[in-house]
Amino acid sequence: MDNVEFKEIVDEIVISNGMSKRRSCYYLEGNEIIIVLGLQKSSYTSSYYFNLGYIIKDLNDKKYPNYTDGNVRLRFDFELNGKNTDIVDIKEMLIDQLTNELGRNIMFYVSNITNIEALKNLIKEQPILLFQTTLNTKQYLQIE
Repeated sequence: MDNVEFKEIVDEIVISNGMSKRRSCYYLEGNEIIIVLGLQKSSYTSSYYFNLGYIIKDLNDKKYPNYTDGNVRLRFDFELNGKNTDIVDIKEMLIDQLTNELGRNIMFYVSNITNIEALKNLIKEQPILLFQTTLNTKQYLQIE
């Protein structure tokens, strides 16, 4: 698939899962947190990363933050040909694979994280996220 088709498919999947698009990012806003999803194009190949940032409203005053402003950040991982990867080559990925894997990531990392407590639980389930959590956020969430 080409860039245009890829971005159309991503738009359809992400927006149909409750996020809204503003400029180049997708947003899901709750009472306590804003979830921001952004695509990052590889400089070397026809590949993209899906970067996600959880913005805690009490710790951020931007109306439309970027994923790089996330108090907790991560990249979606995709299972392709029996291997996990965080980069998607649009020339090699099938539309069905993209649809399934992106939907799975959104369900796990976006749809289920609707408040501070859910974010804390995600960090407890995946302690590797502590490396992508700011010190200020750890203190706010009262986690190590």
